[in-house]
Amino acid sequence: MVGRVCMVVGVSRHRTPRRRLFQRRHDDLVERSFRPCPACSHDVHVFADVCRHCGGELELRAS
Repeated sequence: MVGRVCMVVGVSRHRTPRRRLFQRRHDDLVERSFRPCPACSHDVHVFADVCRHCGGELELRAS
């Protein structure tokens, strides 16, 4: 048996789900960081004291 090459290929019998390396996950921190402006209903940051869209005053809420 001179000159024969045997190649072993790893084949899985069951398929495991693939995960993407840089897959975005649902982040509820982003949702918790914004609240609607009472005057114009645009999203504003929770620590903002003035709405960027309408200029309305916002009151800070204690969490």
